[in-house]
Amino acid sequence: MGSARYTEIADDLLRRIDEGEWEAGETLPQMEKLAKHYDVSRNAVARAVGKLAKEGRLVSVPRRGTVVRPKHRKTVMRSDVVKRNTRHVKDGEEFAGGYSFPAAMGNELWAHHVKPEVGKAPLMDPRLAHMLNVPVGEMVIRRLRVTGPDGEPAFQISTTWIHPRITAEIPEVEEPYGTGPGAWIDAIEAKGHGPLEWLERRRVRMPTVAETKLLLIPAELPVWEIVRISYSAKDENAVDVTQVIIPGDRMEEVSRLRRDESARWPHATAGPDGPPIAPNKQRED
Repeated sequence: MGSARYTEIADDLLRRIDEGEWEAGETLPQMEKLAKHYDVSRNAVARAVGKLAKEGRLVSVPRRGTVVRPKHRKTVMRSDVVKRNTRHVKDGEEFAGGYSFPAAMGNELWAHHVKPEVGKAPLMDPRLAHMLNVPVGEMVIRRLRVTGPDGEPAFQISTTWIHPRITAEIPEVEEPYGTGPGAWIDAIEAKGHGPLEWLERRRVRMPTVAETKLLLIPAELPVWEIVRISYSAKDENAVDVTQVIIPGDRMEEVSRLRRDESARWPHATAGPDGPPIAPNKQRED
């Protein structure tokens, strides 16, 4: 009976969510209030909430409570193509500025989920400091953006660390917007560092507490960590390092495979290491 009861509560909570009693992003009443409403123990409500969390409809956010997740969320197929960014709008008209990196959704205008931050901060991550070639703890200009399609939880957290030599040479990188989003990248290239070249390093890891809150995801959902390093055409050194965090269920990576010279077709009868070990024809005894 107890097992059936928590299932009934989960079904009723889902009905109430789908009927709009709580919108995506809103917080459910506290467990104690829900337990009183359903006349059950707090544990029964916790099991019901846990069931809906596993189904992706609720998420527990530290120091906030149980939050409703949207029923439908956009995902992207991520390739390796970088495009000119024309998604910006100024005075009602689109304009180009910077680049649209693979995780973006074509020409769709993404919203900021927190106010963009630009300012000096210590780069404490040894891995990122090594990529940018600065000492750990160096005060570096940091650009933080939390963005995604409008009306949905944030799709990604993007943090860019700009090398101090670039900051000294090009003060525009410190402006929150400059002449428009992406314009700071254009300014770097215009100062002789273009065309920039990019290298990406990707891995899957568990999210931090801060990342779960910003992305509205459960703590047990892995995230993609994509680190993009920009290299100057002037001196071939790192210009900036950007760390992008994306929920693991919102992205699918697509790669076109390339043949090595040894795998070209038609195949040679013998490779660089000599003839094949296995015979081409079955031997007769």
